[in-house]
Amino acid sequence: MPYIPAKLLYTFLFACQGSAPVYLGLFYSEQLGLKRDQIGLLAAIAPFVSAIACPLWTAVADKTKTHRYIMCIIHTLATIAIVSVMGIPVVVQNIEDTKARNTLTIALAGTASLCFAFFGVPVGPLVDGGVLKILGKNKDQYGRQRMFGSISFGIASSLVGAIADWTQDMNAIFYVYATSSVFFILVAGNTFFKAEKVELIAKPFLTRTSSRSSGFRASPSASSDTVEVVTDGSRARRKVISTFSVQDPEEIESDEDDLLPIRENEIQRLVQFATDSSIIEAVNLSNPPASRRRSSAGGGDNMSIDSSYSSTEPTPTTFLELIRQPPVFLFFITMMLMGVAINMVVSFFFIFLRDELEASSTLTGMTGLVGAATELLFFFYSRDLIRTIGIKSLIILGHVLTIVRVFAYTLLPKGASAAWIALALHLLNGIAFSALWGAGVVQADELAPPSLQATSQGVLAAMYAGIGAGLGSLIGGVIYQNFGAKAMFYTVIAVTSFSLELYLEVNTPYGLRSCFKAMVRVAHGLWQWIEYKRGRGRVVPRWRAGAIRLDDEE
Repeated sequence: MPYIPAKLLYTFLFACQGSAPVYLGLFYSEQLGLKRDQIGLLAAIAPFVSAIACPLWTAVADKTKTHRYIMCIIHTLATIAIVSVMGIPVVVQNIEDTKARNTLTIALAGTASLCFAFFGVPVGPLVDGGVLKILGKNKDQYGRQRMFGSISFGIASSLVGAIADWTQDMNAIFYVYATSSVFFILVAGNTFFKAEKVELIAKPFLTRTSSRSSGFRASPSASSDTVEVVTDGSRARRKVISTFSVQDPEEIESDEDDLLPIRENEIQRLVQFATDSSIIEAVNLSNPPASRRRSSAGGGDNMSIDSSYSSTEPTPTTFLELIRQPPVFLFFITMMLMGVAINMVVSFFFIFLRDELEASSTLTGMTGLVGAATELLFFFYSRDLIRTIGIKSLIILGHVLTIVRVFAYTLLPKGASAAWIALALHLLNGIAFSALWGAGVVQADELAPPSLQATSQGVLAAMYAGIGAGLGSLIGGVIYQNFGAKAMFYTVIAVTSFSLELYLEVNTPYGLRSCFKAMVRVAHGLWQWIEYKRGRGRVVPRWRAGAIRLDDEE
C-alpha cells in the first residue's frame, strides 16, 4: 500500500477530531451544567480564532521548513488544552456559590477552548500541506489519502459513544483523544516530508575527467549549478551546466515541481480550504481551472460559471476589485449563510438527540459513522457528478437537502424510535455538505482570475468555516436557550431558504424575481386572451389612404 505515512497521519488526526471535539457541547451541558447560549459562545471561539491561527502557523512552518516539528509541538499543546477540560468539574466542585461557580467554569472552559483553537485547528492544514509534499507529482491521489480520515472520524465517534455509554463516564472522550494524539505525534515525528529532504549543495562537486585535459567536470550526483572548465590548447572555455541527482528519479521530478511557482500556488490553495472538505482536492487537481475555462469556451456549460459575465467584465487584479463584482460578492454571502445554517445544527445536534429525543450515547456516536458513509460515496463520484449535472445543480441540491433534513427534525416526537429516524436523516448531511462545499470550491475557483485563485479559496474558507460557523454557534445557542430546538430549526430553514434565493437570482433564471416577472407575463397574456375572447381586444379594420379612388374624369 503506497503512501502509508500519509494515510496514518489522517487516520490518527481524524480519530482525535472524532472524539473529544464533537462531544464537547454535550460535555458542557451534562457535566458542567452550562446553558445553550453559553455553549454557543464557547463553540464560536474556534472558528474565529482559526482565521488568525491557521495562516500564522502555516506561515511559520513554511518559513522555518520544519513542518513535522511544528505539527508535533502545536498538537501536543492542543491535546493538553482539550484534556484539561476534563479537570474543570474537579476544580469548581467545592465552590458553593452557584454564580461564582458558573463564572469560573465559563472562564476555564473559554481559556481551554481558546488554546485548543489556536494550537489544534492549524494542525489540519499543516497535515494537508505535508501530505501534498509526500505525494510529489501524484497530487491527484490526495483524496485517496484523505479518505482514511473520513473513515477514522466515523469509527472514532461511534467508538467513543459506545465507550461512554458502557462506562457511564463522559471522560472517555478525552481518553480516546489523548490515545489517538500520542499515535499521531509518533507518526508525524517519524514522517520525513520530501520538502524537508531537499538540500542544495553550496559548492560544486568537481572530479577530474581525464589525464589529457586539465579541466574538471561536474559529478552527476551534484544538485546545483556547477562550472565546467575545459582547456583546449591556448583557449579556455567556461560553461555553466545544470546537473541533478540520478539516484532517485521520482525525487528529481517532485523536487523540480516544487520549485515551480504554479505548484507552490497549488499547494497554498489546497492548504487554505482543505480543512473540512473531503472531495474538492481531486476535483480541482484533476480538472485544472485553466482547462475548465478553455473547455467551457468550446460550448459545454456544465463546468462554466457565467461565461458572459467573465467575458464582459475587466479582469480584476486585486481582491477588492474581485469582491466588488456582484456575482462574486453574492456567492460569498451565500456560502457564509450556509456556514451559519449548517453549523447552527452541527453545534447542537448531539444535545438535541440527548435532550429532545432521549438518544443513548451509542446512538449519538453513530452519527459520525453514518455521515462519513454518504460523504465517502460522494467523494468517489463527485467529479462525475460535477461534469454530469453541473456545479450550480450541486449547490442547489445542498440547499434543498439541508431544508428537507432540518424540517423533518421539527416533526419528530420524543422517544427512541424518533432518535433512530433522526439518525437515518443524518445520511442527508453527508450528501448536502459534500455537494455544497465541493461544488462551492470549484465555483470560487472559476469566479477568480488565476492570480487570485488562492485568495478566493482563502476567503471562501473564512466566510464558511470562520465567520459563518462562528455566527451559527452564537445565534443557534441564543435561540435554542430562549425558544427551544424547533425555533432554532425554523431559523435554519429560513436562513437556508434566503441563501438559496440569493443563489438562484444570480446563477439561474428561477429566482423569485424571475418567477414574478414570468407570472406577470403569464397574467398579462391571459388578460389579453380574455379580452380578445370578449371582443374588446379585436382590432377594428380601418380604410387605408388610397383604398378608395375617386374618378374625376366625369
